[in-house]
Amino acid sequence: MSKTTTRKSFIIHKDSLDILEDLTDEQAGQLFKAINHYQNGNDFELSQILKIAFNPFKNQFVRDDDKYLKLCEKNRQIAINRHSTSGTKRNQTLPDVTKSTDNNSKSDSKSKSDSDKDKNNKLFEKFWMSYPKKTDKKRASVSFNKLSKSKQEIATKDCVVRYSDTEVRYVPNPTTYLNGERWEDEQAGQQATQRKVLSR
Repeated sequence: MSKTTTRKSFIIHKDSLDILEDLTDEQAGQLFKAINHYQNGNDFELSQILKIAFNPFKNQFVRDDDKYLKLCEKNRQIAINRHSTSGTKRNQTLPDVTKSTDNNSKSDSKSKSDSDKDKNNKLFEKFWMSYPKKTDKKRASVSFNKLSKSKQEIATKDCVVRYSDTEVRYVPNPTTYLNGERWEDEQAGQQATQRKVLSR
């Protein structure tokens, strides 16, 4: 019994440790030595009872190793694709393993972030088409994408109403509008009404 991957770490799940309550201290120590030998690729012998206790650990290690190897291969393919499309120098070598292989938390983030970017681009294009002053689209896009989705929707709706009767030269640049969250400002009509009320 020995493992074949070269991972630097492994996980023992807490619920797997319940077996320790049924073992003597000596058996528990032998079990942990067996886990150590297995993880380092060394051969070891166990009594029948310890083989039974070790099997759930071994099965989990095998599943984790398979998952790890699949992730390594996936990341390697991503690196190959990136390398082949990025115009890198021909004499550069590809990595055997990428850094993110030990942490699966963001393995699907590329596909999720691509769809999020598409949605943000559509929302921004809707805002851009609605906004009366077309100045510095790139900076406006950056400012727009910093906003929460709800603020993006509010900005898109507000700019149509707010500046419908305003000459373009008096409309702030879109970046100014977005960074200043100008949809929160009072509209000119509201200000004029308040002035009339105050002057009475």
